[in-house]
This record gives sequence, C-alpha cells and structure tokens, in this order.
Amino acid sequence: MTMLLLRAIHRYTQRHADATGVAETPVRGLHLVQASAPTGLEHTIVKPLVCLVVQGAKRVVIADREHTYQANDSMIVTTNAPTVSRISQASVSKPYLAVALELETAVIADLNTAMTGMVEPGEHTDGEIDVNLSEALLRLVKLLDRPGDLAVLGHTLVREIHYWLLLGKHGRAIRELGLPDSQVRRISRAISLLRKRYAVPLSIQQLAAEAGMGRSAFHKHFLAVTSLTPLQFQKQLRLIEARRQMLEQGKTASRAAFDVGYQSVSQFSREYARLFGRPPMADRSAIRRETAIEN
Repeated sequence: MTMLLLRAIHRYTQRHADATGVAETPVRGLHLVQASAPTGLEHTIVKPLVCLVVQGAKRVVIADREHTYQANDSMIVTTNAPTVSRISQASVSKPYLAVALELETAVIADLNTAMTGMVEPGEHTDGEIDVNLSEALLRLVKLLDRPGDLAVLGHTLVREIHYWLLLGKHGRAIRELGLPDSQVRRISRAISLLRKRYAVPLSIQQLAAEAGMGRSAFHKHFLAVTSLTPLQFQKQLRLIEARRQMLEQGKTASRAAFDVGYQSVSQFSREYARLFGRPPMADRSAIRRETAIEN
C-alpha cells in the first residue's frame, strides 16, 4: 500500500510541483510535496491538517516541541499553530514525498452528527486506522488526473479520510473543530479574520467579538490554542507573508514591509531577523544562492 501511494505521489509531483516542491491539486486543501534534497528552515502558521510522510523525513517544531516524522508517520495538527520545519532526509534517488490535507470543519460537523452513539476515538487499533487512512488517500491521489471521476467521488473520499481520523487517537481533538460553540471553533473564527486582514490593525475587541467571547477570556483561550497572543500571531502572519512576497514576487524589503502592514522598515527588519535568523535582504540572497546550488 505504501509503495503504491509513494508511486502515485511521485508521478503527480513530477508533473505538477512548483519550484518549492509543492503540487497543488483540484481538491481544496490537498497538496502533495516532494524534495530531492534537505531544505532550510521554513516558518509558517499551519491550519488544522493531516500530513502523511511516505518517504524521507521531516523535523517539525510546534509550540516548542520537536517531532521527527519519517516514512509512514502521520502528523495531525488540530489547531492553527506556528511551526518551524525542515525536510531532513531527501535525495535525488530517494526524494522526500508527502501528502497533506487540511481538515474541514463542515465535514467534521456533519460526521459528528452521523457518528452519534458510535464507537469512540481510540476503539480501533492505530494500525487499522493507518491502513484505512492510507487506502483512502491513495484512492484520492489516483483520481487527481481524472477530473470526471474526481468530481463525482472526491468529496466522498475526503469525507472518508475525516471519518478515519475521527476514529483515531486524535479523534476527540478533531471533533472539537466541528462543534460550533467549542472554544477551538470560536478561536478559529478570530484566526480566520486575522488571516484575511493581517495587513490592517485589528483590536482585541474586534477579534473577541468575532469569537463571541469577552476580552479576557478570548486572550486566554487564544494563547492556549495557538501558543501566541493575538498580536504575536498577526506579527508572524505579516512576516511570513512578507518573506513569501520577497522570494516569490521579487519585492524589496521595504515594499513587502509596507504591503503587509508595517509602518517602519527598520522595525520590520529587526523583527524579520529575529524570526528568520537573518535580515530580509541577506535572507533572500542566501536562499537564492541555495536554490542555484540545488539546480
């Protein structure tokens, strides 16, 4: 099963992966990843997702806890979390390959209702869940180049993947994402607003209102869910987006700084260096040199 999934991911990424090794797909929230060499550190704020590594290895730090994911390991994230990661094991002959799917709250909410009174998370063995999850992912990946079949069967397979995840050991945390009044779901509404409007000032009052909470409760629960304060979360969003614009769109540091909401280029440069380890232009030059060497 693993070899079949590996081959399917490899075929698709060979044809569709961009310069960063990521292959977007017609399925919302589904992307495949390949890398032929270890990578540098990548900073991002991930959405709730499941990621299955099928070859190679990746090191990930989430909320100051480091994890290493190797072939056949699944990474399941149930919150919007700041992460620092790097692909640590990859080569031309044996590239890093992985498939990731963002979790959908609407699908989880529907399954929560359908599964009322059924078995609780963890009642299946982890091995059984892993096999069923891999089989569903394989069927979904094999449909990516068959748009007619994908249009009919894609949603059913995404739903099946969520079902197996809900039965697994992380099922209780995943179920929280589908409960309309859960603290995680409320904080997610505020995070969605931050993601959409990261470049403009947003007050705690606005964010708390979006979450349907008082100011103090919102601040407490936001920190618990994300490990960051709302201001820190927005700052990381801005810096990560500025970096993307500099690397992918060729923007200068000052242009990127202003476009993501900074009023001071010097402040932007200080905070950028604190997060990424190098000043903006030095970081961009270093990454370009590394990319040129790899190519």
